[in-house]
Amino acid sequence: MDQFNRSGLALQKNLLALRRERDRLLKQGKVEEAQRLAKKIAQMENVLARLPDEMKPPTLQ
Repeated sequence: MDQFNRSGLALQKNLLALRRERDRLLKQGKVEEAQRLAKKIAQMENVLARLPDEMKPPTLQ
């Protein structure tokens, strides 16, 4: 697997970890922190969604 695909997989794993952290914060009642994290996650996903297809690794969902 080349560096481009490894980077795509790492990004997916990091986003998943952030979503889990957001959910953990919500369960702990830390709503404001969870909302801030959710906003950051949404910003990252928005940037990724706007990338041209040729710049998206095939591993990125």
